[in-house]
Amino acid sequence: MTDELKEWFLMPSITECLVEYQKQDIGLVADIAKHGCSGGVSGLTYYAETTAFHDHHQEEIWQLVQDHADDSGLKNGEFLQHISQDPTSLTGLVNDLVWWAVEVRAQELHEAAPAAGAST
Repeated sequence: MTDELKEWFLMPSITECLVEYQKQDIGLVADIAKHGCSGGVSGLTYYAETTAFHDHHQEEIWQLVQDHADDSGLKNGEFLQHISQDPTSLTGLVNDLVWWAVEVRAQELHEAAPAAGAST
């Protein structure tokens, strides 16, 4: 992982990571919001990258799961089935969690951008 990717990756929150990701011209938040992470997000492509991202943002990711589960009237485990339908390993589950959390935060940023007058 290059120093540039590490820098955006290590921001305190996922939202701040995405702002930095776009600021450094690595990619567009709007693309992640519209197409998800499976199309390729520099720095979140390989399991080693998504595992490291999860380790750094674990509390926020799991709080996001809790919040969305609560909003859906589901238990965390039930909600996880919507994120990772058939994980074959813990690494696969972590990858799915990271991609989901990044996509959720990208969608939030993208939706807020017109109201804030920012472009994403």
